[in-house]
Amino acid sequence: MRNIASFDVGGTFIKYGVISEEGNILVKGKFETPSNNCKEEIPVVIIQRVKELESSCCIDAVGISTAGQIDTEKGEIIFASDNLPGYTGAKLSEEIMDKLGLRCFVENDVNCAALGELWKGAGEGKKSFVCIALGTGVGGAIIIDGKLYKGIGGSAGEIGHSIIDIHGEPCACGSNGCYERFASTSALIRRYSERSNIEVEKLSGELIVSKAKAGEELASEVYDEFLDNIVVGLVNVTHILDPGLIILGGGISAQGKPFFDEINLRFRKKVMKYYSGYTEIVQAKLENDAAIIGAAYNAFGNMTKICRLES
Repeated sequence: MRNIASFDVGGTFIKYGVISEEGNILVKGKFETPSNNCKEEIPVVIIQRVKELESSCCIDAVGISTAGQIDTEKGEIIFASDNLPGYTGAKLSEEIMDKLGLRCFVENDVNCAALGELWKGAGEGKKSFVCIALGTGVGGAIIIDGKLYKGIGGSAGEIGHSIIDIHGEPCACGSNGCYERFASTSALIRRYSERSNIEVEKLSGELIVSKAKAGEELASEVYDEFLDNIVVGLVNVTHILDPGLIILGGGISAQGKPFFDEINLRFRKKVMKYYSGYTEIVQAKLENDAAIIGAAYNAFGNMTKICRLES
């Protein structure tokens, strides 16, 4: 039975686990992400943790889910934001192979979350779906015929940067009116802050939602607009891809059934009627484990391909 040492690199924590070939988590935990010189430090801390894991588990390869733009063939970070200072250019696969003699397979974090949901989560048994993470930004991943669809340049799924208002606010990507400027938790906080004159630093998505549920007029108004904005993106995705299933993850989705009942209700009112009878919007099932499970699934798949080529 093969095992993968799996890591999910985020701006605050690196989550990790040992995942069996059956998709079971044998060990898991997390540690703080290095705060600077991530290009050098992140490979070091991952290598150190793999060595520790090898003392109690047989490790056959390493799978990494990470924020940023990835060259999956080389296992390198093409670009990373300031959330991971100095991370751009990190040669994760090369470093791990050199130091540990283990193959390492690297994939974008939202893509890994989608693969995790495909293998053991809300997408299990489904051939096609779209996975959307509603967090500080909006990430997306597309599964078609049981495989990750990455496009010609490897960057398909940038749903957060689809434009829904050409006259909208500037986005960090260089465009204006991107979906994530309306449907991210950051957007919810920003709009409430602007109208309430409460500093952004004193707010959270959870606080605003609780205020809305308690009946505060401003919070209810802002949250109502926020839900409509989420649905606009879901309708656009449905009209373009007709996936039949959209899996939503991220902090705001943790509200569970009431949130999804409302999203589905609004979705059916806005989507073309043809799609409304069979398209489902559901909650991601694996929560914080999705990316480490997906990184392992990606690693197992690549190992199988390599074995076939070498045989």
